[in-house]
Amino acid sequence: MNEKIVINSNKQSNILKVITNYMDSEKIDYIVETDILELSNDIKTVICIDDGNTNFNNLLKNKNISLIVISDSKRIINTNLKVNYIITNLINDETKYTDVQSEYLLKKGIYYILLQKLNELLENENDYNGMIYDLTALKTIPDNWIFTFDSITNTYSWLSKKNKMLPNDFTLKIVNFYNNKVYDDSLREINYLTEKLSSIKEGKYLIDIFVCNKEELELFKKNYFFKLLIKNICPNYKLYLVNKDNLLVKDRDICMKLLDGIIIYNDCVYRDTYGNEFSLGYVDCNEGTLKEYNKYFDYILNQYCLEIKVESDLNGFSR
Repeated sequence: MNEKIVINSNKQSNILKVITNYMDSEKIDYIVETDILELSNDIKTVICIDDGNTNFNNLLKNKNISLIVISDSKRIINTNLKVNYIITNLINDETKYTDVQSEYLLKKGIYYILLQKLNELLENENDYNGMIYDLTALKTIPDNWIFTFDSITNTYSWLSKKNKMLPNDFTLKIVNFYNNKVYDDSLREINYLTEKLSSIKEGKYLIDIFVCNKEELELFKKNYFFKLLIKNICPNYKLYLVNKDNLLVKDRDICMKLLDGIIIYNDCVYRDTYGNEFSLGYVDCNEGTLKEYNKYFDYILNQYCLEIKVESDLNGFSR
């Protein structure tokens, strides 16, 4: 698809944001116009987000375009143009989504289906004319806000991107459990560490809690990742240890909730699942989950944590 696409919309909306994000992610050349009087010759397709007040007269003067109308009702246009339709209640969706929820909408649920159908009409390999996709029976809001990754590489890529987007005044909270699948001094781990160290040196706030037993601490101490973190402890970066055996005895349910590790962001929780051979974990965008895990983190920080300020403090770890 080489030609430029015009997205015709009278206002900013969730559906416009999702479509433009999709265009950006797929590297599709497009422009957004509120009013179209004349179209240049390189414009062959117009996506019209019809809010009920759209004036199609100017569009219908252009005889060489194909038109995709996204509307909340079957507003059939009588014209010689090639016109296809997507009918969806998302036209009226005014929900305020977080950044990560907006990302989720590209991956799952009704917005994902909308984008699939839109892409099909953009490609139009079957030369559709008058095709109507009616999505009005589909649920607008998903049952959950959880998405996974296709590979370990994609997981690291998402974590890297998410970490770079965090506000400077936000404190990133991380709970780590030992697993040789991650702490292997691999190139991807070193790259991830380099970015983490850069964030610390830039003054961003991070708290690391390492949950381990005596044997796992010895493995951590041999790990390049762990040793560098200790050397970079500073006012904006804190590192703590928790005795896993003690936590399992006294608060087993919380310990199991935190396995295999979590990262608490400003709008979601990333959870490690080392048993998954395809990826490292998943993202939960539910507001309730975010509150729940902030509560767990603060609890174990206050009840179980040994703060490490210098390397010799490791000797005080409970045996």
